[in-house]
Amino acid sequence: MSARSLSSLSSVTIIAFVLGTSVVALGAQPDQPTMGAVTVGKSAPAFSVVTLDGKEVSLSNYRGKALIVNFWATWCGACKLEMPWLAQLRDEYANRGFEVVSIVTDGASEEAVRRIADKYGVKYTVARCNHKTAQAYGGLPYLPESFYIGRDGKVILASADAGSKEEIEANIRRLLGLSPK
Repeated sequence: MSARSLSSLSSVTIIAFVLGTSVVALGAQPDQPTMGAVTVGKSAPAFSVVTLDGKEVSLSNYRGKALIVNFWATWCGACKLEMPWLAQLRDEYANRGFEVVSIVTDGASEEAVRRIADKYGVKYTVARCNHKTAQAYGGLPYLPESFYIGRDGKVILASADAGSKEEIEANIRRLLGLSPK
């Protein structure tokens, strides 16, 4: 077999594997939406990450809180668009037991990450992603990705892309069991 034929066969095999895996993953629980490895209505994947200040934090630190776990990168325009909204909404709803954990996925310097966080008024936890956490949350093919986790530790909603401030607030209110505005 020629090198070109082997290359074409390899490409077809990879595509078939990916499609087959996707169908199995989606077909396994048709009544429960999934985003990567995360299934809405199921327990959020555990994670352990290190903050910019060197403190280890994990999902269990937020037990009993309504939480957004937000994955982002310093190069991501949509990520930076939603950061001031998340900061403002976190401040507004913190007294109701709401928190945000922001997990940066790229290898930007601590200085660059802090500069962005300061620019957008971020006062919530900012941590660095690690391979285990990225894989637990489906590999993070899109950014930003946000996972809305209820006080019981179950994923209420998963979203890719920034959306609007109004959508984020409506999702937070849903997470907290509050009526829409």
